[in-house]
Amino acid sequence: MPPHVDPTVRFWISIIVTLAIGVSSGTLVLTNAVPPELIKPITAWCGIIAFVGSAVMSTLSGMGMTTQSRLASAAADPSVKAIVTSAAEASAAPSEKVVPTVQAAQVVAAKAA
Repeated sequence: MPPHVDPTVRFWISIIVTLAIGVSSGTLVLTNAVPPELIKPITAWCGIIAFVGSAVMSTLSGMGMTTQSRLASAAADPSVKAIVTSAAEASAAPSEKVVPTVQAAQVVAAKAA
């Protein structure tokens, strides 16, 4: 099972990748923002970060499509008290809120209240 990556982390990675794309493509101009001798190396590194970051974002997006990841995202919401699913999915889920029966959900929800 791939690890669950918090959506906030994915958000900040996407912001960094977007900035790197802007700098490397010349959309975000560095003139007068950094010393002239640093513009070329910064632009080059931003191109590398944009390329690698794009691959990382694609990977994180793919990881977020697993059933366990979706269950973990739902379970992370404080307003969700319990989630009922199959026994196999519940045992593989990374949260105690994910349970295989309605009775177990009632017990978990009572603890959360």
